[in-house]
Amino acid sequence: MTVDTALSHLRAAPQTLDAAIEAFLLSRRAGNCSACTLDVYGRNLRRFAAAVGDELAACPPLVVQTYLTRLRDHMKVISVHQHFRTLRTFFRWSVQMGLLSENPTCGITMRIPVTLPRVPEDHEVRRMLVACGTSREGIRDRALVALLADGGPRVREALRLQIADVNFKTGTFRVRSGKGGRDRVGFFGTTAAAHLRTWLAQRPGASPEHCVFVTRDGRPLTRYRALHILHRLSVRAGLPRKIGPHALRHYAATSLLKQTGDLELVRRVLGHATLAMALRYAQLAAPDIAAKFARASPMDALWRRQPRRERPA
Repeated sequence: MTVDTALSHLRAAPQTLDAAIEAFLLSRRAGNCSACTLDVYGRNLRRFAAAVGDELAACPPLVVQTYLTRLRDHMKVISVHQHFRTLRTFFRWSVQMGLLSENPTCGITMRIPVTLPRVPEDHEVRRMLVACGTSREGIRDRALVALLADGGPRVREALRLQIADVNFKTGTFRVRSGKGGRDRVGFFGTTAAAHLRTWLAQRPGASPEHCVFVTRDGRPLTRYRALHILHRLSVRAGLPRKIGPHALRHYAATSLLKQTGDLELVRRVLGHATLAMALRYAQLAAPDIAAKFARASPMDALWRRQPRRERPA
């Protein structure tokens, strides 16, 4: 929808929920929200409108609470919380724009459970790499898996990579307009570099501005296609669960943390704005922490320092 169309709809029907939603999405687009965020906002708000009707003023707190409660019947709590955040942002904007006098989400709170993501094991990643095979598409898929599991870019960041963005000399790649619209630098090691070189060697004549990961006919891989590739590889590798791109990102983070214990390194490599997410990965490294604790247990150390003759029976 164009700017003029959205504004004309809002002027013609200022009290309709659909018009307000389109104007809100326009404001978020002007605020440089990512395409992914806009898609989530639009999908969640249109679902809400379909459930409650098209009157913006007919959305009191009780209606919003009832809607969120019903979502719990067939949706995970973390997904319901995403809908809640969308509605909170939308109604806050509606009040700021003078479309509503009060925000119906004020006073509504929702706790989000602290869950830990499932991280693939080393042998699962190895089996996925082997399952890629030796075909041209297999060489591409192996390079994709290696990059996602090594540098941990978000899948959209990886699929947006251009050949010119990859610097083999420094082992870095440039992320353009990542999460929050931020540019940043990503990293990869020698193994991932070898897989990337092998894949790019399959593309003679490719220009620096071409995307790294493309289909057989040279079109950039879509997020859906990349997800399908990883799920297919998971099945081919005989894994108990399908592994997606974000699981490989988790793998990169936890592997880095296990080897270095450096939370700031994890934050920088994965491009997190704060240490909060990196701290979640610290819990995923629990087996290694348990092993270190076993070697440094204060009571065990006290026992070892005590003369043998003074130890209790």
